[in-house]
Amino acid sequence: MIFYNPALDFRFLDYGIEIPVEDSRAQTVFSHLQKLDSSLEYFDTSLVPAISKDDLLLVHNLDFVDHLYGPYSELEREMMTCFELVDSSGNYHRYNPKNAKKDFSHAIDILLKQTGMTYLATKESLKSGFSYFLGGGMHHAMSFGGRGFGLVNDIVIALRKLQNEKLIKSAWVIDVDAHKGDGTAELTARDSSITTLSIHMKEGWPLDSGTVRDPWFIPCDIEVGIDVGEEDQYLDRLQMALNEMALNYPHPDVAIVVNGADPYEHDELQSTDKLKLSLEQMLKRDILVYEFLRERKIPQSYVMAGGYGKRSWEIYTQFLKFVWESSSKRSEVSSR
Repeated sequence: MIFYNPALDFRFLDYGIEIPVEDSRAQTVFSHLQKLDSSLEYFDTSLVPAISKDDLLLVHNLDFVDHLYGPYSELEREMMTCFELVDSSGNYHRYNPKNAKKDFSHAIDILLKQTGMTYLATKESLKSGFSYFLGGGMHHAMSFGGRGFGLVNDIVIALRKLQNEKLIKSAWVIDVDAHKGDGTAELTARDSSITTLSIHMKEGWPLDSGTVRDPWFIPCDIEVGIDVGEEDQYLDRLQMALNEMALNYPHPDVAIVVNGADPYEHDELQSTDKLKLSLEQMLKRDILVYEFLRERKIPQSYVMAGGYGKRSWEIYTQFLKFVWESSSKRSEVSSR
């Protein structure tokens, strides 16, 4: 099941944010999928479940959540921190508020709707076996605030909400973004019901200096750091990590895959330049995870996460085309 509506795209330039995420990346992917099946339609946004303050409090602390619902100045401060819009000297960084068409109140509305879509898509995967939301994946957001372009952690919120509704007991999070899923690791460090795997650049994230005592250094349950020049080892090490997951952790009710495109060699974000996988390696990565979960009959729910620049759409499209073509009855990819 493909979940997408352009009304839910988080368009950075609308808020004066100059991070190189193409506004059209999800739209481009969806347009290519429509060439496979002209019946694909946008998801009706009126059906997106609302994410409440109580839902956020399943994951985030009260002070942070209050800031999101409090005076605009508090929300603005949280957004500036999350999207790294001020440098160490106090100057704007990749941010020009004069070019903003919308304020951050609109931004939080979009991000909460994306969180609702992550929840809904994951819930749908329990029935269909496979879902893909063309959005979401805010895996850096921590208990105390947003980080790394992720304001709230839609992944853990979705899982905790499903647990509260008694629809699942346990889950896996498989994170193949270029950056470590540090927010997800921090949020689930004492939660044995959610197992986390992250394969990522060994160096380059977190960007902050600090010590291993800082929360962004909390490890995932299974953590694989790929060093500069080790791209030829990536697929073998991912396979070993997945095998370890299957061997040492209980079979889950669902898996969320944080399907970042930013390990791609043509990614345009500077902080991804320590991992450069080819187009072919990226497809093999995604097929490896997909088949691993399919063979074990584990429902799998995907979110886009990081992917920067003009060519990120290629990664998502080639994988979804594979899923489509590998399903003889096309039952795993259908219109929403």
